[in-house]
Amino acid sequence: MDRDTIVALGTPAGESGIAVVRVSGPAAIDIVDRMAPGARSAASHALVQRVLRDGTGAPIDETLVAVMRAPASYTGEDLVEISCHGGMQVVSDLLEEIIARGARLAGRGEFTKRAFLNGKLDLAEAEAVADLIAAETKLQRRVALEQLEGALSRRVGECEKALLDELALVEVSIDFSEEDVPVRVPEETRRTARETRERVARLIESELPGARLRRGIRVTIVGPRNAGKSSLYNALLGEERAIVSPVPGTTRDRLCERIHIDGFTCWLEDTAGIAETGCEIETRGIDLGREAAGRADLVLFTIDGSAEIDAGVGAEIRRIDGDKVLLVINKSDLGAPLAPEDIIAKLGVKEAISVSALTGAGLEGLRRRIFSRTVERDAGALRREQIAVSARQADALREADAALARVEALAGGCGAAELISVELRAAADALGRITGRSVSEDVLDAIFEKFCIGK
Repeated sequence: MDRDTIVALGTPAGESGIAVVRVSGPAAIDIVDRMAPGARSAASHALVQRVLRDGTGAPIDETLVAVMRAPASYTGEDLVEISCHGGMQVVSDLLEEIIARGARLAGRGEFTKRAFLNGKLDLAEAEAVADLIAAETKLQRRVALEQLEGALSRRVGECEKALLDELALVEVSIDFSEEDVPVRVPEETRRTARETRERVARLIESELPGARLRRGIRVTIVGPRNAGKSSLYNALLGEERAIVSPVPGTTRDRLCERIHIDGFTCWLEDTAGIAETGCEIETRGIDLGREAAGRADLVLFTIDGSAEIDAGVGAEIRRIDGDKVLLVINKSDLGAPLAPEDIIAKLGVKEAISVSALTGAGLEGLRRRIFSRTVERDAGALRREQIAVSARQADALREADAALARVEALAGGCGAAELISVELRAAADALGRITGRSVSEDVLDAIFEKFCIGK
């Protein structure tokens, strides 16, 4: 492991009231003590007030210094956290002086990587740190915190232990096959594989809900000109983001903003009104809107419910996967020539909801329908299980499942114990990549490269 002393800003860059500079490594306490004599003698984890000085003795800033001695620190190394004033020049001068005294600037995620390498947390917990930093909703925070506290690691660890225990028994039967030692019964090995596969399958099921929780869902508003799409967009956002005008073709480009719906991030898109037009720019905007509808998790196809339905609307709806279309009948405050059920039958959609973007009528019901049509099942699973595996973790789980399927087949067919042993070890190693028991340096680098500098 790298024994350099590292330093980085632990708070977001830019002007602020307070900034925190972190220094970790074997020389961390010595470097800070030379800048502020007395830091070395401070009690571990106690805050002390110190003026930090540069090499000439000139003061840089009046700070609060916390010395955390190894191994009782985040990284497991000697760690110093300096709370200074958040001016950019103050931070720059502090970093420059600490580097001049022997530290180097930390790489992305290097503090957490050192925590992992020093056994302060396992790899699944380390990845949860990144999720916690990125959390924007209470549900995201709650799931990330559960995993940081070991919810995923415990369940994976239980599976891994069951396999390693089984492997030990199988290998004993191989080593003592010629002696009077009870041999592991294949059916018992098969049962262990089957039960572990069931537990692994439940973890894999959390991948899709987890992906939606992390990246959010995409909801796209499309429809003909002057259906009130931009008004609906603004109403759902709760602010005037899109220009609203009675002039046809006002919206020519896609707009995208995020809102939060019951713990999930929702990326809401407004698109150009669909119409026959000779304007090249407007045509391009319409094409972009159709592309966005193709990528969306849910399409709010919006029509003006107070007007006759244009003949081309049905054909436009049929361009979109019908399972992700929710027809929004806007301008309910102006009355409607057709009842919603008649519009549903005419356009061949599965579901419609009437709203008024102008008065707000029906908007809460629309929000509930967005939730129920996209992530209601995911939200229930996440609140129940408190686990959301990442794509990397799910790949390892699927590899373990494949190996266990081979164990079942071999044990069921009285396969050679040596082959069963190989597959049990492969399954255990795949699970070990989740917690970090068996993981390559390249994988570690790829994981921690996603972190911010200073964490």
